[in-house]
Order: sequence, then C-alpha cells, then structure tokens
Amino acid sequence: MKDIPTSPRIMQIKRNRRIRRLRFSILFFILIVLIIGGLAYFSSNKHVVIDKIEINGTHVINNEEVENKIKENITGKYLYLFSKSNVFIYPEKKIYNNLISNFPRIESLSIHIDNLRTLKIDIMERTGSYLYCGVNIPEEKEEVGENCYFINNDGLIFDKAPYFSGNVYFKYYVVPVGGVDNPLGKQMLSVDRFHQLARFIDGIGNLGFKPIYILIEEDGTNSLYLENSSGGIAPKIIFKTENDLEVILNNFALSMKKKEFANEINGKYNTLLYIDLRFKNKVLYKFQ
Repeated sequence: MKDIPTSPRIMQIKRNRRIRRLRFSILFFILIVLIIGGLAYFSSNKHVVIDKIEINGTHVINNEEVENKIKENITGKYLYLFSKSNVFIYPEKKIYNNLISNFPRIESLSIHIDNLRTLKIDIMERTGSYLYCGVNIPEEKEEVGENCYFINNDGLIFDKAPYFSGNVYFKYYVVPVGGVDNPLGKQMLSVDRFHQLARFIDGIGNLGFKPIYILIEEDGTNSLYLENSSGGIAPKIIFKTENDLEVILNNFALSMKKKEFANEINGKYNTLLYIDLRFKNKVLYKFQ
C-alpha cells in the first residue's frame, strides 16, 4: 500500500491551526490568571472587607470571646487567594455553627453585613435558667427547690417561682446583696460577678459535667455541686470568691485534657467527693 503524499498547502493549514489553538490556549490561560488575580486583589480591597464586628443582645456571654471566635473564622484566605473577611464570601454558616457550638447559652442568633464594612451579630440568650433558693442548701432532698425565686440574666431576683422537683433549673444559695429579708426585687450578686459565675458554670458544663446548684458562703468559699446520676452524693467543685474564674477554669480544662486524669475522674465519678480549684496552678481532688 502506497503512502498518499500530503501537499505543502495542507500541511501549512494544519500547522496554522495548531498555532492558533496554542495561541488561544495561552490567551485563555492568561485571561483566567488575570481574572483570578483581579478577584483575589478585589477580595482584599478595604472597601469590601469586614473591619468592625458589632455584637448585640448579650448579657452573660462575653462579647470579647464571641468576637475572638468570629475572627478565627474570617482570618486568612481561601486557597491562599481570596480574603475570608470579604463581605461577599465571608463564611457565614461556619461562624453561625461555631458560635452555637461554643456558646450553649445562645438561644438564637442572626448574622448580617451592614454598610459593607460591619459584621452585625444579634444574639438572644436563654432566659429563666436560674433560681435563687435561699442562703443554705436544705438538709432534706425533698426541700430542695422550695421557697425559690426566678433570677434574670443580670442576677436580679424578679419573681416567686413555683416548686420544681429535681434539677430543672440551676439554683443559687447565697446571701443577696440587699440582705436575706424579702429578696424579691433585690440583686442576688453584683451584675459583673453574676456574669462571671454564669460563664464559669457554663464552662464547667462544656467539660462534660452537669452543674446543679452553687453555695456561696460568707467566708468566700464557693461550692459548685454537680449532678450524680447514680443517686449518690453530689460531688462539688470548690473555689474562692477571689479566684480568677477564667484562670481556674482554664487550669481545670487543661487537666481534663490529660488522659490519665480524665479517665480517673470519669471512671470513679460516682465516688467523687470534690475537686478543689482554690490553689494556683493546682487541681486537687478526693474520692470516697
């Protein structure tokens, strides 16, 4: 079988087509690079990036902690190119899920952009979570939950509560700021102290425990009691009023990350008497 010779003209046409395709491919590649580069540059333009975070509706929740969590999600770039703080592509869903998972006190929240520069977070906190039930914990379990009052999110005793059995609401036992006589309408603790305690109690709950009530004695000793599902003695976490609650919570959280410590606490929880956080950089504990 003989080869059919190809004319020089046909070969030139084919060569020209290959050259055109190559040029088109190069131009297309350059165009794509320019578009991506332009979008990447635009994504960091100061007129369309978040430079302010505004948080509304919080009482107990610390705004600074919320802001830090948000900044974790809008810092950096997608694919090393596009700014995560750009108002058109910021990770709204990730911010929402992050806040909901880290702040269980949030009942609902909304996220939106205002004036192309401000990220607005509107939070609604859970209410009606606390009771003030006097100065001392009753000796009989049946009496726990009697003579209680509702407390709002700022620690104000605002209404008489009906009897609740069990641990439906978290309970405070403390001498109110205005004295024990007729506590209705009085501030149970200063607003700042109440918020600090509420955040601390939430933090203990985030570590896997279930706080049920707290006794604050006049000598400054605080005993936070934890639920014992087996029906035994409720273990307690002891700390002092002068302790920095953020520091002792962080120390306890670091201890719980240590496998040996966590296994012992969880494995022998039903016989746990107390965990003592009163001493700097130490976590003491005792079992029956």
